[in-house]
Amino acid sequence: MDGYFASVEQQANPALRGRPVGVTGRPTDRSIIVAASREAKSKGVRSGMPVWEARKSCPDLLLTPGNGSRYRETTKRFLSILETFTPCIEVFSIDEVFMDVTQSARRFGDPTVMARAIKAKFHQTLGECITATIGIASGKVFAKWIGTRHKPDGIAWLDEEEIPEMLETTPVGQICGIGHRMEARLVRLGIRTLAELGATSEALLKQEFGVTGCFLKAVGSGYDPNPVIPSRKIEDAKSVGHSRSLRPELRAMDNALVILRGLCDRVARRLRRQSFVGRTVHCWYRNLELTGIGGKQATLPAPTDDGSTIYRTCLDILDSMPRRPNAVSKIGVTVRGLERRTQLPMTLLAEDRRKERLNGAIDQIRDRFGEEAIRTADALLFKPIPDHVSGFTLTQEEWED
Repeated sequence: MDGYFASVEQQANPALRGRPVGVTGRPTDRSIIVAASREAKSKGVRSGMPVWEARKSCPDLLLTPGNGSRYRETTKRFLSILETFTPCIEVFSIDEVFMDVTQSARRFGDPTVMARAIKAKFHQTLGECITATIGIASGKVFAKWIGTRHKPDGIAWLDEEEIPEMLETTPVGQICGIGHRMEARLVRLGIRTLAELGATSEALLKQEFGVTGCFLKAVGSGYDPNPVIPSRKIEDAKSVGHSRSLRPELRAMDNALVILRGLCDRVARRLRRQSFVGRTVHCWYRNLELTGIGGKQATLPAPTDDGSTIYRTCLDILDSMPRRPNAVSKIGVTVRGLERRTQLPMTLLAEDRRKERLNGAIDQIRDRFGEEAIRTADALLFKPIPDHVSGFTLTQEEWED
């Protein structure tokens, strides 16, 4: 979808149509632009840009609060449209999906004809402001690549015969799945284009990047090995994590640890809700200068779904690091190595059984009275950070205040 949140707001509010719009949490210079309309993008406004910078680029920028429920409802509507074209749909994010139309496109004779039919249905059902760009290729990464190059409101087909030239001219960092850090590592190896990636031995790539090296080799050779996985067939989660961007008054490490304690509890609650336990804890942070991410992981002697255990492990991780910053702008925790609790032997130690009963009681209280009904004492030092980023849970009146 194109400028999704902003286009949904323009469709809902005719006064915003044709005008530069930025979706944000609060209308303050400390906030960021979550999504920009086509008119705002033409004046240099981009997602992730601080509001003060966006105002410099576009003085007539209109700010509007995000509305998570409205976006989720719109997503349900466009997914229901896509399901009439093919059942093989993989939801990639709230505004992006992959579709395998190998069979269903034959009804239209040509996938571009099918793409135009999808866009026409969107226009008829969602409204004229909400548009989509459709990329067509033999694999997901190539479809995303060609689609991104034809935004907004475009249709593009990367034919098999065009892939060799694409590999020669495309930097590795333009491919979905290769982030800035991986791109930097590839460049240090002398690999700058996809063609150079394909010419690199798979053994070297696996040595540097583990199993991801197989994916890199395939993509560099013009083949995406990952199929479209319909959402209804998605496997069990491989990790559970939470992170928070911190307001300026919470960025000192002592304060960030209080936030981290709450994040560990949330991760543990999600693990218990899904009947998982995890063995590997990864604690990480972004330093105040936004120049990089630090962190490490530790493997526990036994898998856990207990928030206090996860938090103590995070503290051990931070204590083991040679340099720990005094302040951070973001902090997070992820638990990996998940196993189904039902597949583990019964707990034998009395203290562990007591901990399980305690966590079960806490879950029952929160299920009945809300997440904030019971909290650790140190977490009471600060008002809870909203569940949705950038104040999306606020009402229009709260946002304007």
